[in-house]
Amino acid sequence: MIRPGPYESVRFAGTVALLGILSDAAIGHGLTWENDPYWTYWVTKSFLIFTVFGLGTAWMGVGEGRGAVITAVHTLVLTVYYWTFSPIGLPSIPVWLDLEHTWISGLPIHFGVIYLGYLAALWIWRRRWAGIAVPGRPPTRTEERGPAWFGTASLVVGAVIVLVAGGAASLALQEFPGVTWFVVRALITVPILFWWWSGVGRDVAAAVAGGILLAVVWAAYGQFVGPSGLPDAPLRVLDPAPPPATVRWLDYRELWLISFPIYAAAMVGILLAFSRWVWGPQELRRALPAAALVPLILLITGATIDEEDLGVRASFSAEGPVRVEGGTGAVGRGVIRIDTTDMGNRVTPLPPHDRLVVDAHVSADGHTYRISVDRPLVEDPTGTETTWWGVAYGVDYREGGGVFTTDLVAHGLGSVELDGGRVIAPVPVEIVAAPGYGLELAIGADALPLEDLPALSFEWGSYSGSAPHGVETARYVGGGLVLLLLLVSAFLLARGHAPPQEM
Repeated sequence: MIRPGPYESVRFAGTVALLGILSDAAIGHGLTWENDPYWTYWVTKSFLIFTVFGLGTAWMGVGEGRGAVITAVHTLVLTVYYWTFSPIGLPSIPVWLDLEHTWISGLPIHFGVIYLGYLAALWIWRRRWAGIAVPGRPPTRTEERGPAWFGTASLVVGAVIVLVAGGAASLALQEFPGVTWFVVRALITVPILFWWWSGVGRDVAAAVAGGILLAVVWAAYGQFVGPSGLPDAPLRVLDPAPPPATVRWLDYRELWLISFPIYAAAMVGILLAFSRWVWGPQELRRALPAAALVPLILLITGATIDEEDLGVRASFSAEGPVRVEGGTGAVGRGVIRIDTTDMGNRVTPLPPHDRLVVDAHVSADGHTYRISVDRPLVEDPTGTETTWWGVAYGVDYREGGGVFTTDLVAHGLGSVELDGGRVIAPVPVEIVAAPGYGLELAIGADALPLEDLPALSFEWGSYSGSAPHGVETARYVGGGLVLLLLLVSAFLLARGHAPPQEM
């Protein structure tokens, strides 16, 4: 068994943490779940990965089997932590993870993405034993060029990648993402190329893996921290006034099913074309399937989804007796129609926003109410309510001393028309629909009382509509296929460079 020394163990664990959290962000939370656990999750989990894999490597050494054991320990600790000790979304919107995103889908997906980071780090580390960075051997032609050549090459090739990959994605989306978008991608690309070429190599396998890695970084950056639209023309040069900006996030289809495959194909092609190494047929057989199949899977999926199918949609309705809570507590009759679209779960007030349209008519206790909602409540201004950014399906909801799983939870801003005359707006509205619970439409909030209207809720005992699962299943299948393909490719690459002592 080859056991890294103390310094090597720390460096190896750091590489696992970096590549593991990147894999988790892009493949797990971006491509498969399409949600945002917020920055405190990323920081906490990075330290957890570093700790578990640093100790595990120091105690057990390296290897595919040992890495799987260490990854299993990490995944169990992570799952227990977020199930028992901490919600995600802190400090913005705290949300406790449900059973689905922890023990059911969370356990295998988190294991897969972190093990992918481990295999990639193992492959990089083992390349020393394959004759790429063995101490004491004569320097290669690439190493003789020195850091200045590497820096210049990274700058030139980085500029080509940004122009080609970014330009192709912009043409496919028929939208210019803004000058800042290209500047930031250049800032990302150049140092990654510098590190990759100097520390990993420039052969075929390194070119393919480096292209996919860079595409994953671009996509993860666009998912969580890099919206488009900065700035609008004209650029500010001498004018002290700030320029206009129409900032928005790319939606799931635009980012993962169109842009990411274009990034991967362009980056792998450019890095392969730039490589000066001899293309070995064995390496081609191992490396190129991942480069070809990952973009192909996503592009085919993206081509089958129409522009009108963006987001996850569901409609709900109820009609008949209504119990009115608040006021006199009368029982009346009413009808409600609800159309919703969940556009994703980024912790941000920027568009695209969820869509919520509500039209309700209630007659009770000699009064008539017409409630209309046409926009989501992205965040509760008091911070006391979790809004799920407007619309959420199938989430756990706590009321009183009980917790139940809902078909729908929605928060919006609307208006209330009383007795066909006076209109009160804007009014915060909350909707909860769950089997066995019924459908409740609540007007007002304890933290934001309305002067002209008491807090009211209208409760229907039954309703039509259910939480949609088709799009979620499609994301699981697509993300799972990509994760499996990358795991197999990384495993084969790592095994191809395993030293005799480990085989």
